[in-house]
Amino acid sequence: MDQTQILAIYRAAWTLTQQMLEVAQAEEWDQLTVLEQSRAEVMDQLQQESLAAVDPQQGAEFAALIRNILATDRQIQALTQVWMGEINGVLNSVQVEKKLLKAYDAF
Repeated sequence: MDQTQILAIYRAAWTLTQQMLEVAQAEEWDQLTVLEQSRAEVMDQLQQESLAAVDPQQGAEFAALIRNILATDRQIQALTQVWMGEINGVLNSVQVEKKLLKAYDAF
């Protein structure tokens, strides 16, 4: 695979990452999961390639794409942590409700 093809894969990963942020901001968690899986497949392709021989002129674009992906991932992580906190709150309230029902069923 040549540098142009590798760069195209990085661009695809960046596009998927941007889409992931958009759906996370819209709280579309199922779609986020689908996009995350698609990006994982793209990233698997990249793990097989070496960037050791990257042309210095393209190196800056590779670096910018990687930085953008990582920064956007941090934003997505912050959004999903909020959502996970909400889910934990719901689960905790369900557990409390079950305990109350169990306690009242004893009478």
